[in-house]
Amino acid sequence: MLSVDDFKLVVKNAPLFSIDLVVLNEKREMLVGLRKNEPASGFWFVPGGRTYKDETIVEAFRRITETELGRSFERERFVMLGIYDHFYGNSCFDESVSTHYINAPHFMFVTSTELELPSVQHHNYRWVPIEAVEADDAIHRFSKIFLSDLVSYLN
Repeated sequence: MLSVDDFKLVVKNAPLFSIDLVVLNEKREMLVGLRKNEPASGFWFVPGGRTYKDETIVEAFRRITETELGRSFERERFVMLGIYDHFYGNSCFDESVSTHYINAPHFMFVTSTELELPSVQHHNYRWVPIEAVEADDAIHRFSKIFLSDLVSYLN
């Protein structure tokens, strides 16, 4: 594991690879959580996390789903929506360090009872009908960026 100083150098000088979890329930509502941490603190955001060096995608999915959804899911349960850039003017460190994520959002359907949502990264969670996500200004734009791909896949 990197020291805080080494991680700050990485964030300052290189993109991070992350996986967003676009989770839909049986009512075609999307799960969002109210973020605690920067970047995007105070916005509703889909769950997700960054991958670690020497961690396989399969291992990352297990860890990220356990941490973000309260239960480990296998990657095979998800469908990848694409690859997107997320550029933030700040980071988990401060305003002087920007963050660049290369993000691979994946979606899956769950029943609402399958999840035991933890409160590590989010203050609260809510389910939003996918038709209402785009118009909801409290949901961060990077949790909306993949909506056209998601809707195309669902239709």
